[in-house]
Amino acid sequence: MNVLDRALGRRIIKAGLLGGFVVAYLATVGMIGAFNVRNLIGDKVTLGRVLLALPVFMVGALVTRPRLRGGVLQETPPRATLIAGAGAGALAGGITIAAVYLAQAFNSDTVRGIFVAITPQLIDIMTFGRSLPVAAVILILAGGLLGTLGALLRTVPKTYRRPIMVGLITVLLTALLQRIIPVALQELANKIGSGNPQSWTGWLYSQTFGGLTVIGAVVSFGVSAGIAVVWARRGPWVKERIGEIRGENRKALTGGAALVLLGVLAVLPFLVGTVVSLVLGTVGIFMLMGLGLNIVVGYAGLLDLGYVAFFAVGAYLTGVLTAGPLSGSSLHPQIPFLLAIPIVMLAAALTGLLIGAPVLRLRGDYLAIVTLGFGEIARVLVVSDLLKKQLGGSLGLNQIPQHFLGVGFSDPEKFFYLVTVFVLLALYVSFRLARSRIGRAWNAMREDEQVAEAMGISTVKYKLLAFALGAAIGCLSGALFAVQLGSLEPLGFNIIVSITALAVIILGGMGSIPGVVIGALVLIGIPNLLDEFEAYRLLIYGAVLVAIMILRPQGLIPNVRRMRELQEEEVEQDAWLKRSGDASVDATLAVGSAVREGE
Repeated sequence: MNVLDRALGRRIIKAGLLGGFVVAYLATVGMIGAFNVRNLIGDKVTLGRVLLALPVFMVGALVTRPRLRGGVLQETPPRATLIAGAGAGALAGGITIAAVYLAQAFNSDTVRGIFVAITPQLIDIMTFGRSLPVAAVILILAGGLLGTLGALLRTVPKTYRRPIMVGLITVLLTALLQRIIPVALQELANKIGSGNPQSWTGWLYSQTFGGLTVIGAVVSFGVSAGIAVVWARRGPWVKERIGEIRGENRKALTGGAALVLLGVLAVLPFLVGTVVSLVLGTVGIFMLMGLGLNIVVGYAGLLDLGYVAFFAVGAYLTGVLTAGPLSGSSLHPQIPFLLAIPIVMLAAALTGLLIGAPVLRLRGDYLAIVTLGFGEIARVLVVSDLLKKQLGGSLGLNQIPQHFLGVGFSDPEKFFYLVTVFVLLALYVSFRLARSRIGRAWNAMREDEQVAEAMGISTVKYKLLAFALGAAIGCLSGALFAVQLGSLEPLGFNIIVSITALAVIILGGMGSIPGVVIGALVLIGIPNLLDEFEAYRLLIYGAVLVAIMILRPQGLIPNVRRMRELQEEEVEQDAWLKRSGDASVDATLAVGSAVREGE
């Protein structure tokens, strides 16, 4: 066996072990059992079973990734790719059945007290209701098949791989959005008076099991994959035509797109109902927070882990300024909400300057640690006796007005319109900043601070400006949070808020405005619509971030300039590895020559 075969064998073993341990971990923490109640396609394909199969499928796709050897990316031959995928998948299936066997062998009260998620129901899911020997054969064969499919997906040309991936993702999202799409279609049918509303969704979603029907899944896959194929062929032409039209009638095209967007947002709450409107309101709050943090992290390149401080400033100052005498604060000027917002933004901007001034010379991890400390200081101050009279201490504030301008914003549908207005304003400001002289200065500072300073850019000034503007936009999320709940508790302002906001912009793409929107919808919207996600929210956040950092570090919708920076960094790293590899080869040859001379 040559070196290449040994290396591939090691990768198969590592990938198989990783896939098996991931499945065992997901089962042990209870995710597979908890998610198995969510039907995706009929009553056979559940979210728990997809979670059981997905790591094995990913193992098959990842084990055959191109590898750097001697400074050159080497592709695995197609036959070796399929064998590697099958081997890694089968090994992952073997690890899974071994974990099931251990769970049954040590099924004592002590073990059950530690691993409370290991229940007879979970064992039944993992073994498909069969005996262990039969389940072992099924899991190993199914693992080999899934690994082969994952490897096969990597071997097919990109022309076919992308439509397949688009189709699979569309089917998964359509199944997960089973609480939105049927309601929206039925409401639309009621509005236009089109007979029985059930006829609009009966073919797509099962009325018995809640998930997609088989026909609905096939249609979703076929339509989305077909659109992807057409777009791959005609997309460049469409972009070219849009560019020509945009050049001739830019204002008219932009205005038309804006009107369409406003029309969709205007009718959305009526189509999706109260529950989904409540979720979309929460998504809007984190979208605002993400847009503010995107200025600091995405534009200026300043890693801020204490962003919850600005969220708390916006929420508590809004509560203090607008609430009445019974709010729990000794200060109650009872300023109208819209008049209080400029004061809140100014106070948040000043807070941003106070936090930014001491950390001007810090970068990277040191900056992150210090800003994390400032976030914790804000949390401690909120519950401290020093500000107890003003902020309510550990009891927080209550009776924050939710009714102004003659509208009761305690209604989720009305609140959706309020948060939409603020999000659109923040999007406009972010868009203008990105294309302004200030945005170009932030880009230069992010790419190379020393070079930017040598070119005459005042890094001190633009760092402080980034902190101030990011705080001013981010505090709006806190203000709306106070209005949404009508009360505030200090426990809601912890480091998890900062981590969630950072995860939103990392998932969407740092420095990308559309990325923030998509990141908030995916990371906040979908988990809030699925009740079983709540107990595993932080675990899911961590898994998503790890996957994004490995598979797509530029984010789902990357900023073009940021993507080029990452590509340049990868080229420099590959060149360094090539030089290091050449140097190690030279050193090995020199040592071998010296040994031969000594002999």
